[in-house]
Amino acid sequence: MTTMLDLVADAKRMAYGTLPESMNLVGVAAAAGATSITLQSPLEGITPGSLVSSGLNVWYVKGVTPVGNILSVIPGVHGSPPSPVAVDDFVYIKPRVTDWFVFKTVADTIRAMSSPLNGLYKVGSWTDSVDVQRMTYTIPPAALSMTGLLRVRALYPGSVDQWQDIATNLVRLQLDNATVRLLAGVVSNSTMQFLYKAPFTVPTALSDDVEDVCGLSDTMVDIPPLGAVATLLRTTESRRNQLHMQGDPRRSEEVQAGSNLTSANYYQRAFKDRIDEEYSRLVAQTSVHRGI
Repeated sequence: MTTMLDLVADAKRMAYGTLPESMNLVGVAAAAGATSITLQSPLEGITPGSLVSSGLNVWYVKGVTPVGNILSVIPGVHGSPPSPVAVDDFVYIKPRVTDWFVFKTVADTIRAMSSPLNGLYKVGSWTDSVDVQRMTYTIPPAALSMTGLLRVRALYPGSVDQWQDIATNLVRLQLDNATVRLLAGVVSNSTMQFLYKAPFTVPTALSDDVEDVCGLSDTMVDIPPLGAVATLLRTTESRRNQLHMQGDPRRSEEVQAGSNLTSANYYQRAFKDRIDEEYSRLVAQTSVHRGI
């Protein structure tokens, strides 16, 4: 099981290594949308106007009450979804990057993996009893997002595992009326199987299993962090190049201009290489055999 939390952690690790972050712990459980957060340790480094985060929460700090370690906050900053927090949940103080931003970047990468440019897809299937009269089959709701059929085949009665492929020129996909039509008959009492490809489903929570929820195969789970890191590093370089953010000229001991962009390009190439490898694997596994 690989969750979005795992992918977010991988992306942060590759982008920022072990650079330290100021952290605290939730002291009292709070509901989603709470405007007051109690922490366990003294509120060092937290001032009004700061940002703090925990999970997908991003809070703006309105006020600080040292007695009791209480923060007065505004939830939902940067479009983050207000979520409940539990005792001992980590709280990041003025984080280098919030988990919400990394989560969105990873989710956008998963969506991009099944774009026409990258060409990956999740594989789904459904079965139905043969229709010897109309030779039409209703596409179930879960498959309506498909972008195409990979294979249609029939399991003839009396056969245990000898599936017979239906030639692609005898199959008509009619998404406008959620129907698959066959142009040739199949033996009665057969079982039909429809294998299809569809875009990956975008995750909505850190706990989402990227295989079960998003449709990634177990061999693809390393790809989204690579694409996310490339985006994160380009964002860092873009921020460094904003003149109004640079009060002093670069010093010789600073990271040179373009260093983050070089790293971003490395991860982008690694992302593309893995996309190509997985595409070849998908084609090999789901290629349609020219059957009857």
